[in-house]
Amino acid sequence: MKTLSVLNPAAGKGTAVLGRTGYITTGIGDCRRFVREECLASPCAHFDVYGGDGTLNEAISGIMDAGAGKTASVKMHPYGSGNDTVKTTDASLEKGKAVPLDLIRWNEGYAVNMLNIGFDCNVVAAAGNFKKRYGIAGKLSYILGVIKEFFKPFGEHFQIEAECADGEIFRYEGEAVLCAVCNGQWCGGGFHNSPLSDMQDGVLEMILVRKVSKMGFIRMIGKYKSGEMMDKERREVIDSYKKVVVYKRVRALTLTGCRQICADGEVQECRQIQLSVLPGAVLYRM
Repeated sequence: MKTLSVLNPAAGKGTAVLGRTGYITTGIGDCRRFVREECLASPCAHFDVYGGDGTLNEAISGIMDAGAGKTASVKMHPYGSGNDTVKTTDASLEKGKAVPLDLIRWNEGYAVNMLNIGFDCNVVAAAGNFKKRYGIAGKLSYILGVIKEFFKPFGEHFQIEAECADGEIFRYEGEAVLCAVCNGQWCGGGFHNSPLSDMQDGVLEMILVRKVSKMGFIRMIGKYKSGEMMDKERREVIDSYKKVVVYKRVRALTLTGCRQICADGEVQECRQIQLSVLPGAVLYRM
């Protein structure tokens, strides 16, 4: 098995490349291109990725572009601001093995961890601006992002149609604070917003928070961050938040009305999303 290291020089303030040899990426999209080309030449290659969730996303996207999801494998060595994917994989996967993970296929892209729309996404965008303009990274940038977005007008008008795992067709139209479609459990560098997610069950979790007042949001954000909004035994939203939070296990979903989306920590402008789950689509090595 051919093993290659892919190093993001921007990750961890440059520490991802210190003392290591391998391919050093040159900018956005370069990791995806490199991995795709290597997989076309060596379909069973393994990639050690030194970077954050965005770098891992690019590596997995490159594997999928090459049609090597069943043969190539990848492992993330976390050096990013959030490192959310490994919080799920490290807690749930057996070390020393390459195991198949589900992926989210959305529009023309992929996500391994999560898609965030609305407040969550806007916080990530704000955190990125703090990092770019002031050099503030890590959890502090996310905290500042939350504060900045809190003082902006709440809510976006979403239209959602989802194919649920139980066969139900769920439809929603109205104002909402956020919508997260989750394969992994964590986002934003420390928000355990989807504790019921399993990267190997062939299903995604949709968490939709209807529009609430800012005081209502303050009261709920702690439980959203800690994962306590979900009843893990009954696998549903706790009773006190059922009027505000919608939780569905979905296989496919269409959402319109958004301004931007965050896929594995990377923000892009987007007005409509069509997504589906790809069960066991890529090999991840612990």
